[in-house]
Amino acid sequence: MLLSLVLHPLARCNRPYASRGLALALAAGLAGCGAAKNPDQLIVKGDKFEITLQEYEQLLRGLPPVTKEAVAPMRRAVLQELIDEKLLAEAATGAGMDRDPANSQAIAAAKRNILAQAYVHTLTGNVPKPSESAVERYYNSHPALFGNRRRFVVEEYVLRSDLPDVRSYVETLDHGDFATLATLVSTKIPGMQPATVTRFSDELPDDRGGMLEKLGAGSNIVYQSPGQIHLGRIQFATVEPVALDLARSRIEQSLAAERTSAITAAAVKTLRKSRNVEIVNNNLKAASASNAQEAPKS
Repeated sequence: MLLSLVLHPLARCNRPYASRGLALALAAGLAGCGAAKNPDQLIVKGDKFEITLQEYEQLLRGLPPVTKEAVAPMRRAVLQELIDEKLLAEAATGAGMDRDPANSQAIAAAKRNILAQAYVHTLTGNVPKPSESAVERYYNSHPALFGNRRRFVVEEYVLRSDLPDVRSYVETLDHGDFATLATLVSTKIPGMQPATVTRFSDELPDDRGGMLEKLGAGSNIVYQSPGQIHLGRIQFATVEPVALDLARSRIEQSLAAERTSAITAAAVKTLRKSRNVEIVNNNLKAASASNAQEAPKS
């Protein structure tokens, strides 16, 4: 049977467990390095043009982690990009482009998102640290992620998920074997070769049916990552558990995320009820009801 999966969000914070804190510390250092006491201090000025330290550091805080050696070059590059972006934005405003319907809608959407996230932060900013017993329960109830974590070596093809005939590749693997898929790929996409990759079970979706434990050499597998679909055959699999001590920080993050999601969902439910919100378009109403029924129970 073909196992079809969606890439697990925890895959982004997988190995190595011990080094992730260091990377995040470097990211924090990127924002704070060279900070002045006055956030309104000008760091760039021109004819009716200025950039403050606060604007610069706000942009730095949103950047991904980097190594120590990359901090200074990134700071310089970000400042140049900020100057260019602000000049172009002010030129667009001067030309009245902020009043264009498409642009004004995009601006409104960005503002809406920022305010919604800010409100969520006020609701969830003081989520308490999970107890040790809660951490242990999570560890024991997710064996595929920790105690019974498995490592798979997979030979796979990686296709764009927006290919018009992508479903035919999935069905070929489902109803045939990897060799049949290879023939189809070579016919439709000449020159494409499979890659051999390593995937851990904690990089894959929550395995509520226990199917990951049944996979072994020769099993077919399909999973998705942003913009891509992976179709592969497992070459071999081994069990490589993660000890509780190494998994603790990651479990705490997951529990905090679950708590944040629950608090947010409760607040949204209250807000919807207080504002008598309902979908009045019949097609969208039916689709929303169908999605609600298909959503997995937690």
